[in-house]
Amino acid sequence: MVFVAALFFTQWWDFTVPAIGRAQYQAVFLTNGQTYFGRYYDRFGAYAKIEDVYYLQAVQGADTTQPSDTKVVRRGNELHQPGPRMYVPRSAILFVEDLTDGSPIAQFMRQDHR
Repeated sequence: MVFVAALFFTQWWDFTVPAIGRAQYQAVFLTNGQTYFGRYYDRFGAYAKIEDVYYLQAVQGADTTQPSDTKVVRRGNELHQPGPRMYVPRSAILFVEDLTDGSPIAQFMRQDHR
C-alpha cells in the first residue's frame, strides 16, 4: 500500500525546484548546438523540464542565392506530435539564460501562447 501511495505521489508531483526572481521565459542552450525557448524548470534528478517549447528554424526562400530566413516555431506540429513539455538530460544543457521582456522571441511567445 505504501509503495502504491509513493508511486502515485511521485507521478502527481513533478519534483521541480522552486525558482524565485526568474523571467517568464528562458533560452536553453544544449551541448549539441540546439537552442530551445520556453519555461525552464530545474528538477530533482537527471532531467530538467521545458514547457511551452519553441525553437528556431531556418527557412530557405525561392531565391537560393539569398541567405535563409529564421523563424520561431512552436514545438508540437512535427510528424510525431510531441506534447507541450520536454525533458532534457542535465548533462546535455550547456547553459540557461532568462529572456527579457523586450526580447523579440519572448514577445512572440507571449502573443502565440494558447
